[in-house]
Amino acid sequence: MRSFFVALALCVFVPSLAKAAEVPPLLKGVHRIVCLGDSITQGGEGPGGYVWLVRHYLAALYPEQPIEVVNAGISGHKSTDMLARYQKDVLDKKPDLVTISVGVNDVWHGFYDNHPEGDGPRGIPLPEYKQHVEDMITQAEKQGAKVVVLSTTVIHEDDTNKENAKIKTYNAALRDLAKKHHATFVDYQKPFWSLITAYQKETGGHELLLTVDGVHMNATGNRVMAHTLLSGLGISAAAQAAAQPAVDADQRANKQP
Repeated sequence: MRSFFVALALCVFVPSLAKAAEVPPLLKGVHRIVCLGDSITQGGEGPGGYVWLVRHYLAALYPEQPIEVVNAGISGHKSTDMLARYQKDVLDKKPDLVTISVGVNDVWHGFYDNHPEGDGPRGIPLPEYKQHVEDMITQAEKQGAKVVVLSTTVIHEDDTNKENAKIKTYNAALRDLAKKHHATFVDYQKPFWSLITAYQKETGGHELLLTVDGVHMNATGNRVMAHTLLSGLGISAAAQAAAQPAVDADQRANKQP
């Protein structure tokens, strides 16, 4: 049954083979992308990870406009950590486009150390979080970089828990900030919950579909993340499908023995 939903997750984003499209407006003039994030982004660097996949799709689709994709993900980082290293790890790389992925740890860590309401000292309160993210958006804008704000993914693949209830307000803040700054917003919540809900309805929710531990991506989760981000960049599903054979071949060639 799980294999059926894995196939469904991929088919949602890659319907058929077709010609690649022209470079979309958001990627016009872009030669370096820096992906800021936490462990989900850091882990997305290996073959089949979402950052790795985005890099290889872009290379396959736009060989005449080489686009370097730099991974700036560090495990455990929250908005405070990312803002502190933003100049060194992002702006100093002279990106043409920045993706900002932050929020899971800001919320999740607030539930640590027996704080069932998520108000623990290891979390980042929403007002501070919003200011940190806005500071990062503003700094990128001042340097002339385009900004793509990514929603968070999910916590424990359980839409009834308090973690995901709280994270909705953080994602709403991200959406509002993106709108305020005329930045692109990419929503991971919709495709994740669509797939998870259908899967749990059939299986009773006894297995994880997109993550290895409820938070960090498995191969399917990484692929859903990559295709969702590519779509957010303006790349059609048909164009992604056209590049998929080349990307799959690269992944097989880079697979660890």
